[in-house]
Amino acid sequence: MKKHNLKRALALFLALVLLTGIFAACGESKNADSDTPKEEGAAATPSAEGGEAPEEETTYWEAVAKPDLGGIEMNAGTDYFDSNFYNVLDWEETSGDGLKDAMYTRNRGVEDALNCKFVVTYGNPSGQLEQSVYSGMGDVDFVYSLISGGGNLVQKGYLTPFNELDNIDMTQPYWDQGAQRYLKILGQMYFGFVDFGFDHYDSLAVLFYNGALLNNYHIEDPQELVLEGKWTIDKFSEQLDAVLTDVNGDGKYTMKDDVLGLTGREYWFQPFQYGSGVQLVTWDNAEEKFMLHMMDDNFLAVSEAIGKIYNKNNPAVDYSDYDAGRIAFSDGRSLYYSRLLGDFRQLREVEDDYGVVCFPRYAEENEDCAYFVKNPTTLFLPLVVGDDNGDGVQDFAEIGSFLEAMGAYTLSDTLNVYLETTVIGKGMRDQKSAEMVRLMMKNRCFDLCEAFSLHSVLDAYLSAVINEGTYASSAKKVEKLFSKMTEKITKEIEEHIAQG
Repeated sequence: MKKHNLKRALALFLALVLLTGIFAACGESKNADSDTPKEEGAAATPSAEGGEAPEEETTYWEAVAKPDLGGIEMNAGTDYFDSNFYNVLDWEETSGDGLKDAMYTRNRGVEDALNCKFVVTYGNPSGQLEQSVYSGMGDVDFVYSLISGGGNLVQKGYLTPFNELDNIDMTQPYWDQGAQRYLKILGQMYFGFVDFGFDHYDSLAVLFYNGALLNNYHIEDPQELVLEGKWTIDKFSEQLDAVLTDVNGDGKYTMKDDVLGLTGREYWFQPFQYGSGVQLVTWDNAEEKFMLHMMDDNFLAVSEAIGKIYNKNNPAVDYSDYDAGRIAFSDGRSLYYSRLLGDFRQLREVEDDYGVVCFPRYAEENEDCAYFVKNPTTLFLPLVVGDDNGDGVQDFAEIGSFLEAMGAYTLSDTLNVYLETTVIGKGMRDQKSAEMVRLMMKNRCFDLCEAFSLHSVLDAYLSAVINEGTYASSAKKVEKLFSKMTEKITKEIEEHIAQG
């Protein structure tokens, strides 16, 4: 591992301080698996006595197994490159761009170490996988596609769970632990959130805030409130009201002319829920079914607090037009802008200093707070893969070795390049925001409604929150819809598991 200069050492020290403070307030999820991930940064080297030798540390890349794969191809499918999310997996050559070159170097390094060739095919990855499985050809080893298409593949029985590969160690920190807490169904993990691509970082839902408006309106620094454990939905709501200004004096509040508190996307209010330790839908391992929590006491309380912000009569909040919201924020007319972390690329024109902060939680004493990732791109492993080395066995072991190596290399090297030269280096105007980003990335959460296309449930919930007096009646309708949809999903998955 490269030696750090003094500046980076100080930055990492600050990160440790921030992480220590925040995790004292936001504990690990109570739904966590019993397997504990190894601490990030390095793999400990065993001592002669069987303990750990702290004086020498080995990077994950150095420690990961590197079997000779005999020159076989690793065939991946992904969408064509989209500037709205970082779905790219490989580059053909170096170009002088820090992240592109780091990914190119990583991929060629893994190819050399494992004696294999990484081949990426672009266009409709889910369709590529389905055709490969249906035909029995097995010419796709894995695909990189949006999580929202995964549930359909699971229900059709086209996927192999990643946890079934013996040589994959999903307790390693380059396999996202939050994804395993929130998305594992019937003991199976069909969604491969390994440090490989970077869209599951880009898709983190955040609040960008305008530093000039904070100062001009004497608003408390939200980052300091986070560190003090006082960043709550009520505090957030107070700030939105405090900056609301009818600039042109026409008695109306519009994104075009006036100063608002919040613009951007509402994301079905999921960031507020997960930040408050509640979820609309969970999987119950004991009952082996999806659970709807719309009428739970804690969830009701959080929903009521959210409703006060997003009520149609609240002039401080406008999420009716995403592009207009971005322009308002860029022009200094919105205190907060709710978008994904990767949207910093669309904020180049912002003249005022801006920062980034997590969504607030319901109460200071809330535990289990996590940071929501919106419809990210993930890996899917087909039910059928090829036998490129001719040993009479499908190449699942070889694929597992390749993914482990990719994850280990990324965590040891390439992820730092992504953070420091892309997101943090260009998007964040101050070191505190940079460390806030690192903090949120440590405890991410993923949503079952998005993974299994329960969007009608999400829509009905959103409508119930923003329309006063309809919540209870809407909840009854949602319950019926939810039960019908999820019972079908569960039955289909169980049938495919039973078939082996």
